[in-house]
Amino acid sequence: MKPSMKSALFAVSLLLIFSSCNNEKVKITSLNQLSGKRICVLTGSAGDMIARKEFPDGIFLDFAGSADAALAVKAGKADAFVYDESVLNKIVEKNSDLLILPEVVTYQEVAIAIGKENIFLKSKLDSALSILNNKGILTELKTKWVETPYAMPPQLDKVEVSKYQTTLKMGTCAIYEPYTFISNGVHTGLDIDLRNHLSKILNTNIETIDMAFEGLIPALQAGKIDFAISNFTVTDERKNYISYSTPYLKNNISVLVRR
Repeated sequence: MKPSMKSALFAVSLLLIFSSCNNEKVKITSLNQLSGKRICVLTGSAGDMIARKEFPDGIFLDFAGSADAALAVKAGKADAFVYDESVLNKIVEKNSDLLILPEVVTYQEVAIAIGKENIFLKSKLDSALSILNNKGILTELKTKWVETPYAMPPQLDKVEVSKYQTTLKMGTCAIYEPYTFISNGVHTGLDIDLRNHLSKILNTNIETIDMAFEGLIPALQAGKIDFAISNFTVTDERKNYISYSTPYLKNNISVLVRR
């Protein structure tokens, strides 16, 4: 190889190394910088589907839980995490070196997931949610759990266990604060508070069954649970497999990055 060609190749190598180093140090401040970046998603979540649609040339890293995805961003093993802004806010409250980009990727409605054939239960849940909405309780729950920072989880609305003669089985995935999570060994969060209100209106006990999020739809289809409350965002794809109640929340899908 001629000396001039060796010099040219060496120069190109240095340029590539220098560019790579610069890319690693670039601070992400807007959505248009996510092109080609390493993006964390929770497998099968609405954030996962939306991220792949909005950032098709991203390098996607699949995770089962939000804490692990956030840790990957914090450790520099990923550049961003696309998910529900309410969950990301709770992560940022505990990690000062992370932040949420001001631009929202999109908005999503949250509803109760129900087996596709369970029309009667859907009607009862829709009626119960209408009552809670008219009384302002749905707004109170969002203010209490999503919009108000807390050091300790707020108190749940009380319900007497085994007071009623019938029982419904509710599936959830308890790793998404402030919706469903475990504090002091018990399930808590907005979705658990909503469960207790529904129990009173429907005059039924509601048994909570904790499982992996990706197992909720198969559990509904198999009749192992009657419904699922687990920050279930409404998507056209999921409507092929399950039914939804009327939405009880509207949330942002946003992006978590290093500060």
